[in-house]
Amino acid sequence: LGVPVVPLIASRAVGVRELLIKVEETLSGATRSVPSRPEIRADHREVLEQVAVQIQDYVPAPYPIDWIAMKLLEGDTEVTAMMQGALPPENLKRLEAILENHDDAMLAIASGRYDWIGRMMRVAVIHPRLGQISITDRLDRWATHPRLGLLVLAGILGIVFWLTFALGTPAQEWMDTQVISRVAGLASAALAGAPAWLSGLIVDGVIGGVGSILTFLPIMVIFFLTFGLLEDIGYMARAAFVMDNFMHMMGLHGKSFLPLFLGFGCNVPAVMGTRVIDSAPGRLLTILIAPFIPCMARMGVVAFLAPAFFGPRAALVSWGLILLSLVVLVVTGIVLNRLLFKGEQSAFIMEMPLYHLPSARTIGLLVWHRSRSFLKKAGTIILAFSVIVWALSYFPYGEMQTSFLARLGMLFAPVGAWMGLDWKLTVALLTSFLAKENSIATLGIMFGSTADTGLAATLASIYTPATGLAFLTVSLLFIPCAATVAVIRQETNSWGWTLLNIGVMLLVSVAAGILVFHLATGLGL
Repeated sequence: LGVPVVPLIASRAVGVRELLIKVEETLSGATRSVPSRPEIRADHREVLEQVAVQIQDYVPAPYPIDWIAMKLLEGDTEVTAMMQGALPPENLKRLEAILENHDDAMLAIASGRYDWIGRMMRVAVIHPRLGQISITDRLDRWATHPRLGLLVLAGILGIVFWLTFALGTPAQEWMDTQVISRVAGLASAALAGAPAWLSGLIVDGVIGGVGSILTFLPIMVIFFLTFGLLEDIGYMARAAFVMDNFMHMMGLHGKSFLPLFLGFGCNVPAVMGTRVIDSAPGRLLTILIAPFIPCMARMGVVAFLAPAFFGPRAALVSWGLILLSLVVLVVTGIVLNRLLFKGEQSAFIMEMPLYHLPSARTIGLLVWHRSRSFLKKAGTIILAFSVIVWALSYFPYGEMQTSFLARLGMLFAPVGAWMGLDWKLTVALLTSFLAKENSIATLGIMFGSTADTGLAATLASIYTPATGLAFLTVSLLFIPCAATVAVIRQETNSWGWTLLNIGVMLLVSVAAGILVFHLATGLGL
């Protein structure tokens, strides 16, 4: 290449120091390089010189003359328009004659570049061992098969949820009953002589609200770990490829699956990730359906409550709820595409990387940063909101049933009743607008827990499984959180599209909640 090259393995931080040293040497001038550049094919070099003669006194700074000459031979429209305005009429006339007589120059330029690429490849590239490619090919016979690949993807998601419940739920229950509830009991005893409002603020508002969210942490860590592992071994490109057919049903392609998959972590980067989509209608449609992807916070709510309502069947119920949200996403996408974008289709091309061993360092950093972000949110936004919710549940008379929160709940109670939800569950849904975890924080404030009984068990003793299933269904499909709404507004630059997204999700979530509640009730749940 004729430039400094530093071997680097980013996932292991190998070569980073050497890279920085070489950067410093280059900036200081201690290292000088003469880059090896492609050359135009020999039979057109004289033509390139003729073009350079006509433009050499008229090329605006800071463009190099030879670069402008090459672009003119290539037929670059922007450079051609610039030089048409800069050249005198006689030079422009001679230049146009040269270009017209050599309209095949673009092929000569491309040929020179490909010759250069071929030389570099022969010298520098070492092809992977045949065995490595064969292993990838054998795995991809299953992972990228049009039908079997979908089963593989569904199976992988099922394993993820099974691991979550098998490992995360016991830890979550222990934290709920043995840590948070006991801390609440100790705080209550310590504040026995304090004013009722102060005791309620600390025990119910801070510990009850934020504490309920902190019990999510084991579940979140397992989610982050498993999805980070899938990302690092190279499976996610296969998932995008397999989902291409489903994406086409909505007028999208597999590339849309990549930002949508980010939604399993958080809907905010999912919406921002749509920038990789070339088609404007495809990008807009992906933005509108991205909030239907169940994010970690929503799945955390499911993982928190499903075991209490459904016991050993919790993993199966959770898998079904996630599948339902994806089906709703596809159906909504099809309807929106046909109504708003007239069924427009777009093509999809992507590279399949080789499978490789995961890096413990990379996955560990991912889990650490996402867990720290979750704890930061719990200690700031959710703490502040928990205090506000507690204040609304306490004032003006110091009891829940006559509080401002109860009045708000009663206002929306008729709609909640269609889905089998009382005013408390309805309020929990409404408070999830700021952050989806707030629904659990709100329930923790309103119901609290004792040292012997956690919040999830308390809710299961009050509500039927049919009500629990309806609540979980609506929680997965409810309007996006405030941060996602803000990003949708930013990326679409339109309040119209943003409000359309909110309206569609509100309508779909309420309809799904009504349907699920009545079906579950009919089945005797």
